[in-house]
Amino acid sequence: MMGVDGATGRLFSRQWRLPGLAILLLVVSASSAATVSILPDWQISGSNTLRGGHYGATSDATSGPYPFEGDLYFNEFNVYLNKRNSRYDTFRGEISGAYNLNDDYRADRFGIVPERLSLVRENGDNALPYRLELGDHFAYYSYLTLQRSLKGAQVEFQPASKIAGRRHSIQITSGANDSSWRGLSLQEDHSTGASWLMQDETLGSMSINFVHNSRDASTTAATADRSQNVLSIAGERQLAIGDHSLSVEAEAAHFSGDHNGLAGAASGQDKSDNGYFLQLSGRSNSLPWDYQLRFDRYGQDFQPRGAVVTADRRSAELRSGWMHSSGVRIRGRLQHFEDGFETLNELRTRTYGATLSGPLLRGFTADLNGNIDAFVQNIDNETGTTDTLTHNLNMSVTKPLPNDWTGRATVFLQNLNDDGLVNADLFTRQISVNADHRIQIGGFEGIITPGFEVRTLRKGFSHSTDINPTLAVSLSQGPHALRMDYSSRMQNRSFSVSGADIDTHTFNVDYRYTRRQHIFGVETNMFNREPTPGESTEAYRISAYWTYSFDRPAVTLAARNIDAIGLSSVSRPVEVTIAGLAPGRSAEAVDAALAEAGVAGGVNQAGYRVYEYPLFRDVFRRQRLAIQFDQGLLARSALIIDFDDVGDRNSVLQTFEQVRQMLIRDLGNPSRTYEEGEFSASLAQDLNAQRLTRIVEWSVPGGVIRFGIPRRLDGQVRMEIQHATRFTQSGETLWSIEGVR
Repeated sequence: MMGVDGATGRLFSRQWRLPGLAILLLVVSASSAATVSILPDWQISGSNTLRGGHYGATSDATSGPYPFEGDLYFNEFNVYLNKRNSRYDTFRGEISGAYNLNDDYRADRFGIVPERLSLVRENGDNALPYRLELGDHFAYYSYLTLQRSLKGAQVEFQPASKIAGRRHSIQITSGANDSSWRGLSLQEDHSTGASWLMQDETLGSMSINFVHNSRDASTTAATADRSQNVLSIAGERQLAIGDHSLSVEAEAAHFSGDHNGLAGAASGQDKSDNGYFLQLSGRSNSLPWDYQLRFDRYGQDFQPRGAVVTADRRSAELRSGWMHSSGVRIRGRLQHFEDGFETLNELRTRTYGATLSGPLLRGFTADLNGNIDAFVQNIDNETGTTDTLTHNLNMSVTKPLPNDWTGRATVFLQNLNDDGLVNADLFTRQISVNADHRIQIGGFEGIITPGFEVRTLRKGFSHSTDINPTLAVSLSQGPHALRMDYSSRMQNRSFSVSGADIDTHTFNVDYRYTRRQHIFGVETNMFNREPTPGESTEAYRISAYWTYSFDRPAVTLAARNIDAIGLSSVSRPVEVTIAGLAPGRSAEAVDAALAEAGVAGGVNQAGYRVYEYPLFRDVFRRQRLAIQFDQGLLARSALIIDFDDVGDRNSVLQTFEQVRQMLIRDLGNPSRTYEEGEFSASLAQDLNAQRLTRIVEWSVPGGVIRFGIPRRLDGQVRMEIQHATRFTQSGETLWSIEGVR
């Protein structure tokens, strides 16, 4: 055995790598068993995964998905602890991380990498009810102040009785933002704050929030030391005017201190600015009509570290929706954004769009489910260097076909007229067709999904035709599960200025064998890129893994917590929300709730019933509600949300944060978050190479709600919210519903 080598990071000689990791796995398992015997009244669960892989590339490796090559190994583990003294008195803990031998994809450090350490104490039986969070926690105060993962401490007090007829909550937070405890520095990015929330039955709710953030200077990023404060007051009130139910939300915030700068580090020192937003949401009680009006204004120097806002932007948005008796929903939007409004070259974006979703042709055929989104967008600036007009149409339909086939088709049309300096006119046409069919092969049962896509780009010097055949197969037999996905994209470009012809082929396989508490798996990823002219690239990854899961309830849990048994989700009414569609509900109750909410036009796909349904009405992205039943009971529910353009970093980041914020408002602060990497224009590549991970989880009665951007074998990038009894550990990124494409 060798010592630590700072240059190579190798902790073991080659012949001792796998045996060393196997010994570590046995130690972790033994430690878990010992913990169970020491803490008999705690419920303890978790898993451990040992994974080893080989990465290789030939020729031009820089154009491939795997920048690091060779034999790479790591072992990751997670342990969850829960102790329930009563319905309102609980402990919850988590320990997770990895022993990273040399895998640059798993973590940027080798050796022991502790990633999540947390202990949560909730006591509602106390004279002063409180929740104390130590270690990793998610801090959420308000839209303009703080919403991020921290490592530190957070405490919240909620007096049980009303004070002056009002309920109060006081929250105090202090912690640093970092993905790992190893090498954690409180000076690099530390936030401390306090929030006071008051709720009045007549006046509504109001909060006062204060956050201080400090960051050290960075030579690499060319930034100076930064210290900033942000103070805000936010409020929300419910109103009834005529037959309309209204909700008014507003927040005003003041920023003072330092940020990264606009033109060098000095330009961000000692600044002050303000941010505001006002939102009115309403719905008619007599008509199937809802609407929303929102205004935002953030000054150029309004750059709080903990908020997700765009500085130097003014915006106004009007959204409205109507649900037809057939189940078809139509939603319209008017959006006006002004970026750089405090500069001499303001950039204006005006969007006018409408979306239809549900059973689009119910009068002609009842089983055609679809989504149609159309918009017109104009972007221009003061100097005239930017002046584009875009017409966009995106239509997706799904329909059961004869002989046990389910077909899907998507049509995408975009015409961009560029009258600015670049003059990059472009007309894009894309048609894709694929279908599912149940098959049986040698005792295996599953689904085969052939597909085909044609994409053309025309106008000016852009002249390209892309042809993309695909084939996906999912098979299972008892403990065996096999998934395969093949894709071939041939880019034929007619003019030299359009670039080289490029053929790209990918083939991904995931095999798993499950036996009681063990999962043995092999994952293979192959990549081939052939430009003409140019040097070709071949890259591949072959990895094997072994996951051991353990789950032991507390010995005294049944005897002591009879009152907690009544918290089963089955006994509560079904609501068409992610929390309301909980595992264990009967199929009859779920169908009745969907019918009452006007959700119609479901189509069966890969064992799921899928509806085109905008569960989040403020998110103008395609949304599909997927429901899976097992023996007459709901096994899993999910909401799938598409991105508009995964190459637009700001759009992806803001859409992700918007959905997470809505979930926090409904479910409260997350139980755990798992974040690796940063959003960039190469999102798809980073996600598939496991350089980017976003997982947020809420522990709810009877299960877990998970939100994030899962990795998929077909490389598709989308958000998913799933509600199930349990999930694989956070390090397992292949958790998407693969069959719903």
